[in-house]
Amino acid sequence: MVRGRPARLSSALDIEAIRAEIPGSAKQIYLNTGWQGPSPLAVLRAVQAAFEAEAEGPTAPPTHEQRLADFRHCREALATLIGASAEEISIQQTTTEGINLVLFGLGLRPGDEIITASGEHSSVIVPAYYARERYGANLKIVRVSGADSSADILARFQEQATPALRLIALSHVSYSTGQVFPVRELAALAHERRAFLLLDAAQSVGQLPVDVRELAFDFCAFPGHKWLLGPAATGAFYVRRDLISGLEPVKVSHHASAFYNFKDHFETKGDTIDKFEMTTVSVPLLAGLNAAIDFTSGIGLEAIADRAVGLARYTTERLREIPGLRMISPPELASVSTGIVSFALDNVVPAVLTAHLWETERVVARTVPDAACTRLCFHVFNTEAEADTAVEIVRAAAKRGVPEVAHPTIRIESDAMVEL
Repeated sequence: MVRGRPARLSSALDIEAIRAEIPGSAKQIYLNTGWQGPSPLAVLRAVQAAFEAEAEGPTAPPTHEQRLADFRHCREALATLIGASAEEISIQQTTTEGINLVLFGLGLRPGDEIITASGEHSSVIVPAYYARERYGANLKIVRVSGADSSADILARFQEQATPALRLIALSHVSYSTGQVFPVRELAALAHERRAFLLLDAAQSVGQLPVDVRELAFDFCAFPGHKWLLGPAATGAFYVRRDLISGLEPVKVSHHASAFYNFKDHFETKGDTIDKFEMTTVSVPLLAGLNAAIDFTSGIGLEAIADRAVGLARYTTERLREIPGLRMISPPELASVSTGIVSFALDNVVPAVLTAHLWETERVVARTVPDAACTRLCFHVFNTEAEADTAVEIVRAAAKRGVPEVAHPTIRIESDAMVEL
C-alpha cells in the first residue's frame, strides 16, 4: 500500500493536446466513460464523411468500394486490438449480443453448470438467468467485493466448480468496483474441466491492454463506445478459431448459409465467424470506430492504463479520508488497478449524490444501483483538477448533506439506464 499523499501525477503525455481533440472534455467534467466515452474530433469527422458519401450515392460502385474497405479494415483493427486474427472477430452492435450468442449457442443442457460473479452487469446476469430457465442449467453466483484479492476470487470459483462446469461467464473488469478479475487463472480452471470462459470486456478494452492469447479465454465481447471513445452501436465478438464451428448462431442471415436454392436444397455454413452477423451494417459508425481505435492506439493502451490508474489512486486516497464515506472500489491504493472509483455516503442516497455532482459543477458521474454507489471513471483525458473538484463536492455533501430539492437528473439517469 502507498503511504502518505502521493506526488502529483507525472506523465509524458500531452494531456492538454489530447483534451483539445475531445470537445466534450471542455464542456463538463466527464467522469463516466464506463457508460459511454466522449468521442474525439477524428471520430466525428470520420462518421460525418462516411455519411456524406453514402448520402450522395449509397450503392454507387465507388461508395460500395469505400464501404467495403472501411468494413474490412474495422474487422482487422478490432482483431489487432486484442491480439486475435480477423477470422476470429465478428462485428456486432453491442457487448450484450456477443454474450447472448454464447449462452444460447453453446448447446447447454439440463445440469450444465454456469458460474458467474455477484455484481455482474445485467448484460451477463440476465442472459445467464435466461439460460438457466430455458435449458435447466445450474447457475452459481460467486460472492465478491471490491476488497477481495485475485487469490480470494479464484479460490471461491474453485470451491464452486464441479465436473458439471460448462461455462464461466464474467467481466474482465467489474463495472461497479473496477477490480480486475484473474482471467487467465479462471480460464485454466474452466479448461481443466473441459469448460469455457466467456469474457465481458466492456470495461477493459480501450482502458488497458487485452491479449486473447495471453489471457486464454474462449469467447469475448466488447463495445466501441466506452473506453475506445467510438460511436454507440459498435462492438465486437471474439470466438477462438477452433470453437467457431461448435457455436450455433442464435439469429441467422445469408452469412450463415453455404448454399441454398429454391429446389429444397440448403447447406449451413458453420466454420466462419461471419455466421454470427446480420445484414445491413452502419458503415459510417464503423468508420468512426476505426478512427477511435486509431486515436486510442496512437496514445498507447499502456499509457492510457497508467494515466487512468494514477488518477483513480489519486482520487481514492482523498475520498477515503472523508468521514461517513465507504469505498466500494478497492480501498487499498495498491489494489486500484483501473480508472474506476466507486463509493457511497452514509447520509446521501447514491442517485442524489450523482445528481448533486452534476448540478453543482457539471460533473458527469454514474449511479450503480446494484452496488448502491456512485461511480467515477477516469480516462486519459481527465485531470487532477477534475478529480479534486469531484472530491470536494463529495466532501461537502458528507459534511452538510445535500439540499432537499428536486433533482430532475435522477429520473433522467434512471430512464436512460432502462431505455438506452
